[in-house]
Amino acid sequence: MRALASLFAIALAGCATTGGYTERVTLIDPAQGERATTTCSRAGPEDPSDYFTPSAREVTAIESAAMRLLRDSWADYEALLAQAAMGSDDSATPFDWPDNPALYDRQYIGYHEDGRRMIYGSYFPTGFRLEPGEPVVLCDGGFRFFGVEFDLEANKVRRLAFDGTRGGPVFPPIER
Repeated sequence: MRALASLFAIALAGCATTGGYTERVTLIDPAQGERATTTCSRAGPEDPSDYFTPSAREVTAIESAAMRLLRDSWADYEALLAQAAMGSDDSATPFDWPDNPALYDRQYIGYHEDGRRMIYGSYFPTGFRLEPGEPVVLCDGGFRFFGVEFDLEANKVRRLAFDGTRGGPVFPPIER
């Protein structure tokens, strides 16, 4: 597992830069930090400030922690996932992402909140794009769109929150 994380960090370091875009990961320019941390139909950072570009190692940390949290929480959401699957297009869900990272594109921005260094990650199904490098801010995208608040000092996810929706099940956030 450590070798896999190291390979990911090396690959990310070689292709993701400030405002840069890779196939799956975008590091948002700190000048767009306020827009990138503004959420519409899900919980998000409460008082972000002093934005920065996270390092490859920090992005690896948030992705590893988010994947672990989704795997550990799957059973808690099984009934909601079954309800969402009825009459759906069988699109990937956040709980599929840990086993197949190609299913989701991700955007990351670093920020400070209450004196702590944090990263906010916005996750959305591959194929949903605006302009490369532009923060995705979407209202009512449904549970397939989610955001992760990661505390760098504690090395853990503070909250993983799913978008709301007007016609499907509402998934409560995962807070540890």
